[in-house]
Amino acid sequence: MLSVSRADVKRKLRLTTNEYDAEIDALIAEMLPALRYAIEPSYLNTSDPDLLATLNLGALEVVAGEMGATLYRELGAWTGFRIGWLQVQPPALREPADPTGLKAQGYARLKPFVKREAQLLFVYRAREEESP
Repeated sequence: MLSVSRADVKRKLRLTTNEYDAEIDALIAEMLPALRYAIEPSYLNTSDPDLLATLNLGALEVVAGEMGATLYRELGAWTGFRIGWLQVQPPALREPADPTGLKAQGYARLKPFVKREAQLLFVYRAREEESP
């Protein structure tokens, strides 16, 4: 059975306060059933501890990646500032929907165990290079 804990999500994202506990709990509650549904039941019911650890790690990465994306979208989280000649700008991200890369990593880890008819969709589109 898949399990993801709040403490593991906070550890993965290096969050040390309790400010986002309710949001993390809500993400776990809404994402885990969908991930569980998408995985072939024979893999979920296995007694192989290494396989279960792999599935749990994939689920953790997906949930933590979604929480990372939520933090990225938080108002004011990525604003720059200027003091005299010093100007600080947020880093330009290749994929704002997955700024940490954890969602893609988690989906890739879970992909071999997904039911044939289920789809775990994660679309990554690289920015198109502008032609001169």
